[in-house]
Amino acid sequence: MLEAQDLAYIRRTVVYAHATPSPRRISESDMPARYDDSFYRDRLPSAGPRRWEAEMKRASTRLVASHTRPKPSSSLPLPPWAFEDAKVVRAIRTLEPDHQHWLRYAYADSREWCDEKGVTVALWRRFEPTLGNAREKTRKACQGLAHLAAQCHKSRKNSGKVVHEPAKLQQLLGITQANWDKHWCPRWAAMHGILNQLDREALEALWRVTE
Repeated sequence: MLEAQDLAYIRRTVVYAHATPSPRRISESDMPARYDDSFYRDRLPSAGPRRWEAEMKRASTRLVASHTRPKPSSSLPLPPWAFEDAKVVRAIRTLEPDHQHWLRYAYADSREWCDEKGVTVALWRRFEPTLGNAREKTRKACQGLAHLAAQCHKSRKNSGKVVHEPAKLQQLLGITQANWDKHWCPRWAAMHGILNQLDREALEALWRVTE
């Protein structure tokens, strides 16, 4: 079983594999071409751009380039980490669907609905048996709560922020504080427990196929 620091390293690897932009060499009119990656910052996920910048400063050296003849455009060879990043992306595609959906949704900042939906469906599949003989109204409310739990857990893993506070959830469910404390808070915590286990399973599965 992997330790906490090992899981953190794999999370960071997934983030970088999908988010690290390659500096591009651009030319402006007759000026010497320069290296720049500011136009590719939109590829950064919500998973801590400041952390990414700090890591890149430690691991890279600023390049200053010029030439005597201006060219309309040119390309920069692939960075040394490009092939390793591609290996990680390919490895994720070999995992089982639940693990693929979670890694892409949580750490690759996937905008594909199939990934967000896939995480929610995976959570519901594991959580539904815990409801026992609950009423249909309760089941419908829990289905909506599962989607919010997936969003919230993604934020927790990446930034430590809680995007759906209990007061907001209580308002959405239309329940009292006492009802939340007695019935819904344990369900909310159970969903996060399931997502935490799914996160560990996915990271360990990725580690096994890339070690």
